[in-house]
Amino acid sequence: MRLLSIVVLSFAVLLGVSFAILNSDFVVVRYYIGVQRIPLSILILGVWVFGILIGLLVSFPKVIRLKMDLRRLRRERG
Repeated sequence: MRLLSIVVLSFAVLLGVSFAILNSDFVVVRYYIGVQRIPLSILILGVWVFGILIGLLVSFPKVIRLKMDLRRLRRERG
């Protein structure tokens, strides 16, 4: 199982590096207060991470509510 994890992780890193190399062109991002030139791969990675964080923040109240319900049901059962 450990070997499979290492192979999958190595494949993911290789895929990420090749993605970064293929998308190394610079893009101009215009903010309201300035302009920044950054590689496209970094921009895509940043947007991806930002989307994950927003998704976690949106789902966090539901997870807490479900954990509270589970705790209450376990207390009632035994």
